[in-house]
Amino acid sequence: MSIYNNTKRIFEEIELSCEKAGRNPQDITLVAASKYSDAAGIREAFDAGIRHFGENRVQAALEKMSALPEEIHWHMIGHLQKNKVTKVVGRFELIHSVDSVKLAEHIDRVAGERKIVQKIMIEVNTAGEESKFGLAPAELGDVVGSIVPMENIELVGFMTMAPFTDDEGIIRDAFGKLRRLRDRMEKTFERRFPFLSMGMTNDWRIAIEEGATHLRIGSAIFRGD
Repeated sequence: MSIYNNTKRIFEEIELSCEKAGRNPQDITLVAASKYSDAAGIREAFDAGIRHFGENRVQAALEKMSALPEEIHWHMIGHLQKNKVTKVVGRFELIHSVDSVKLAEHIDRVAGERKIVQKIMIEVNTAGEESKFGLAPAELGDVVGSIVPMENIELVGFMTMAPFTDDEGIIRDAFGKLRRLRDRMEKTFERRFPFLSMGMTNDWRIAIEEGATHLRIGSAIFRGD
């Protein structure tokens, strides 16, 4: 099946899943995780209706950007190192993977120099896996408290990855925990953090049921998994 057809199928399945979950499909942003795709593949997905693409590798993403339509909204969904911040700020609409105050401070400084406000999410390791990046849930309140006052950053939500498992209960717990953490942060800081970036090719349906707003789907689009 082609990337174009894969994309159309995913859009249809998202709509059906939202209907079952009692959610509005308009509240879901499909971010095509295009790490393993070249510019031609991204163009095919774009032609099928996707406007948001997520990249993990900064240099590869910048090369693709130069060959693709300006209408694309780019998301940084991979681990971001401080030495790559100057290449990311202002080029990516949303950084999903901020995992420390120091990284946020660097983003804030670069954004200030460029006189822009950079939208970010904080990555939380709700699964507690040592192999994953992200803050421990217990750290989140202090980090949010440090980031919210930064003038050149807009904190819009939180991101997580579920364990790679067939156990739906474990996956649901990882996603539900992020939603509950978000709700707690909204009460604590008396402001909205509307976005929840969670759900990939193997678990996005559960993520929709648990409140995801941004789905990071790659292989189901680009490889037909």
